[in-house]
Amino acid sequence: MDIDKIIKENDFVISNNEEYKGKNVVIIKDSTEFLKWFMGDKSLFSKKIGFIMDDEGEVKKIEVLYNFLKYYLSVKDKFILKMEDYNSLFVKGYSNRFLEEALEQFVSSNKGGKFLRASLIALGYQSCGNDDDKYLPLGIALELFQTSILIHDDIIDKADKRRGMDTIPLKYQKLYSDPIKCDKSFEDKRKDIGTSMALCLGDMGFYLALQVIAQNYKDNENLGRVLEYYNSVAIKTCEGEMVDVILPFYEEFFDSFDDLESHVMEIYKLKTAWYTVVGPYCLGAILGGLSSDKVQRLEEALLGLGIAFQIKDDLLGIYGDEAHIGKSVTSDVKEFKQTILYSYVVNTEYKDELLKYYGKDIKVSDMDKIKDIFDKSGAYDYAHKMMDKLFKDSFQAILDLEFLDLDKKKILLGFAEYLKVRSK
Repeated sequence: MDIDKIIKENDFVISNNEEYKGKNVVIIKDSTEFLKWFMGDKSLFSKKIGFIMDDEGEVKKIEVLYNFLKYYLSVKDKFILKMEDYNSLFVKGYSNRFLEEALEQFVSSNKGGKFLRASLIALGYQSCGNDDDKYLPLGIALELFQTSILIHDDIIDKADKRRGMDTIPLKYQKLYSDPIKCDKSFEDKRKDIGTSMALCLGDMGFYLALQVIAQNYKDNENLGRVLEYYNSVAIKTCEGEMVDVILPFYEEFFDSFDDLESHVMEIYKLKTAWYTVVGPYCLGAILGGLSSDKVQRLEEALLGLGIAFQIKDDLLGIYGDEAHIGKSVTSDVKEFKQTILYSYVVNTEYKDELLKYYGKDIKVSDMDKIKDIFDKSGAYDYAHKMMDKLFKDSFQAILDLEFLDLDKKKILLGFAEYLKVRSK
C-alpha cells in the first residue's frame, strides 16, 4: 500500500504502521466505524485525518470498502445526471393534460433513488474489461423498474411515503382534493382514482424501462441475452413479491408451516438476492459480453451474499436505530412480516409469547420484550450465525472468480463488506 499517495490524494491513511500514532491520526478499529465516519457520522471521533489499524485483515477490509464507496459515488453521479435527462424526455410531447400530469407524477417518484443496483450493473460491465459508459442506459432501465415496482408496493402496503415524498396514490388524492361538484361518493372515488392511476403508472414504467433497453442496445450483439436475463430477474422479483404478500396472511389465519423457513428463504432469494445483487451485477456482465457459463458462476457466488443482505435487513428492522434505518422499528412486527427470526421462534416454546405482539399495533416500548423473545429463544443467534457464514462464504466465492478484473473484484469485495457493516 502506498501510504504517502493515499494521504496526498485522500487526506487520510489506512495503516497499521506505528509511526503514525500521535500524528493527528484517528484510530478506527474496524470497517463498521470507517463506514460511519465516511458517511458523515463524525460524532465518535474528535479528529478528521487518518486511521491506524492493529489488524492487517481489518486494514484490507477498510481498503476494499473505501474502493467500493469511491466507485459507487462516482457512478451514482453519472446515473443521477442521466436520469434527469430521461425524466425530462418522459414529460415532453403530451398534448393530453391528463397524460402529462400522470408522467409528472411518475417523474417526481423517480427521483431520490440510491442507484445501488445501477452501480452494480456498472461494476459488472466494467469488471469484464470494459472501460466505457455503455452501462448507463441499462442501469437507468433497472432503476425505472425499481420505481415502478415500488409504486405497486406502495399500493400493496397502503403506504403514504416513499423516498421521503408522498406516494402516487396520495399525490393524486391531494391533486384532486377540491372538487367543483361534490357528493358523498367523492372521497371513496378520489381514493380509488389515486390507486388506479398508480397501477397504470407502475405498469407504464415497466415498459418505459424496456423501451430504454431496446432503443439504446438495438445494435448490440448482446441485446437478446440482456433482455432474456432482465425479464428473468423481473419475473423472479414478482414471484418473490407474491410469496411475500400471501405468506403472512396464510400464516396468521390458516395454518403454521413446519417448513416456514423454506418459504422465507424463497422470498429472500427471489425478492432480494436476485433483484438486488445477482441480477444487476450479472446483467452488467452479460452486457459486457461474459459467457453464460461464467455468468452461472457469478450467480452461485453472489446468491448467498444477497440472502445475507436480507438477513442483515431483518436484524436491523428489529435491533436497528430508527434514526439510521429510516423506518419504524415496529413496522416488521406490526405487518406480521415473515422473517428468519419469526420462522425460528414459532418452532420453539416462545411462539405463543411472540404472538401476543406479532401482527399487533405495538408501541416502541414493546420492542424490548420482542427483542428479549428473539434473544432467549435463540432466534437472534441463529440468524446472526447464518448471516455471518453466508457473508464469509460469499467473500471466498468472489475471491475464487479468477476471470474477473482484479481491481473491480476488489470493489465487489468492498460492496460485500458494505452490505455486512451497514447500519441502515
